[in-house]
Amino acid sequence: MHDVSIVIPTRNRIKDLTLCIESIGRQTELEEVSIELLIVDDGEIEDGVLEYFRKVLAQMPSAELHYYRKTKPGVWLSRYEALGLIDGEIVLSFDDDAELDDPLYIRRMLDTYASDPSIVGVGGIAKGLSSSPSGKLLGMLTCQMSHSPGRLSASTLAGSLLLWGETENIFETDFFHGCNMSFRRESLKDMKPYPWMTSYAVADDIYMCHLASKYGKLVINPDMKITHHESPSSRDKAGRVARATAVNHYYLLNLRKAPVKNYAALLWTLTYLTAKSTLKRNFNAVTGYASGILFVLNPRKNKYSEYMLD
Repeated sequence: MHDVSIVIPTRNRIKDLTLCIESIGRQTELEEVSIELLIVDDGEIEDGVLEYFRKVLAQMPSAELHYYRKTKPGVWLSRYEALGLIDGEIVLSFDDDAELDDPLYIRRMLDTYASDPSIVGVGGIAKGLSSSPSGKLLGMLTCQMSHSPGRLSASTLAGSLLLWGETENIFETDFFHGCNMSFRRESLKDMKPYPWMTSYAVADDIYMCHLASKYGKLVINPDMKITHHESPSSRDKAGRVARATAVNHYYLLNLRKAPVKNYAALLWTLTYLTAKSTLKRNFNAVTGYASGILFVLNPRKNKYSEYMLD
């Protein structure tokens, strides 16, 4: 058994992944903490690179590397399959382009769990998150964010994370930023291989938070900061991501047993995003959002109703 299992889903991003693992190797004050790091790969990593990663982790008091190459791609499937391959009490998940430039990140996370036994999830903050007053107003009017940093919007979008940089104290939250989040492993026992959560898996972090929150509190610790070397665009096609935004948030509303007003809010958000993409002449995204709106409005689509049962 390990104290912490670190899971990093990846696909052909060796440079980013190396930076991430090197930053993990520099973590301190973990003398009595046993760590395993699992790379869940949708691509391919050479043996020499894996050997280098093992040498990096050897700098830590007690850490070991495991590597798992999947046969079916998709971030959600990576997170789901990882749970059957790890044994840590706490699951800490990073995007492969996250960098822990705070050597006490993991120590701060463990101390946050220890402060309150009812906490089942602890998340951190990516540096640089912010929004102007006009941006906040627009985000609220279009149901992409709420007025509270820890609350999802009426559409279940996570735009409120742009408020996290203004916080100073630990606060309860509905959601985490998927690039750096952690859970007690037992709180994720209800995860399923949802068939609509494919490829880029929009909102996968929010799904995990929803499932875990049934067993305790989720909190953000503003002192747990990382640098997220995020790509300016998804590696999936814009149209596919746009449609997934509609489909995945629709099923998330199903899981949350949301009232009709939240579905209306989602349609309003998708309409705004369609208009925004039109003005930017991103017609692939326009097509994707339009397809997603039709999906939400289609009364005969609930073929995955078995996955809605808690």
